[in-house]
Amino acid sequence: MPVNTHRTAATWTEAKSVFEDEFGDAAFPFKFAGTLLVHTIAGGVPSDEEVAMSWLKSKVTDKDDLVRDAVAQTMAERGVSVEEATEIVNKLRHLNGFKRDANGLYIDGRQLKSAFKEAVSCAVAAGKLPGRGWGKTNKGLTNFVAEHIFPVEDILYLGVQEPTGITQRFVKTFRGTGIQYEEFVRDARIDFTMITDWDFDRKTWMMIWRTGEQEGIGASRSQGFGRYKVVRWERIK
Repeated sequence: MPVNTHRTAATWTEAKSVFEDEFGDAAFPFKFAGTLLVHTIAGGVPSDEEVAMSWLKSKVTDKDDLVRDAVAQTMAERGVSVEEATEIVNKLRHLNGFKRDANGLYIDGRQLKSAFKEAVSCAVAAGKLPGRGWGKTNKGLTNFVAEHIFPVEDILYLGVQEPTGITQRFVKTFRGTGIQYEEFVRDARIDFTMITDWDFDRKTWMMIWRTGEQEGIGASRSQGFGRYKVVRWERIK
């Protein structure tokens, strides 16, 4: 059998398409550099249990008002003793946060695409953009965007090494009332690159992004987190 002597890169990040040098960006000729300035972005990644417990032990005591309220509510809901309710609440404490590496806190690039698709869906639902007739196959815009617009980066840094703070709120689960803790970052700056093979006009981009500015990015958007402003959107030629 012939031996494959072609050596490839060890990881996907290091790898290079065999067609890149020959055809360049012909498949996706439209490329944009963008920056989002996010007012307050919340982290939605569950923290390591040991990290979460360590933080809770240092920050939360049994005298914490929110903990006491949760215990009282659990006692009323379940008809259990204060000891049993306290144990239930302790089990229902959660700390969500951001991914991080040596360069700081970050979110995944897929979260930007998800937020972008949500903005498109909302814009179409409000009649800001035509819902159908996109591309040579006349596809719906929501599906068309998912197949033709892509964030380049897999990691989107927030420009900070540590979160601004941690919020706390009640959450309802099938096991009872718990407390949700979330890391948040104020004035997060997210630089990114987007590529597409469709020449959207300036007004279409504007309508999508302006809608997205109110819909937000990241976790807990229903709680008002994640609203942003597009402070840069430039075509890369």
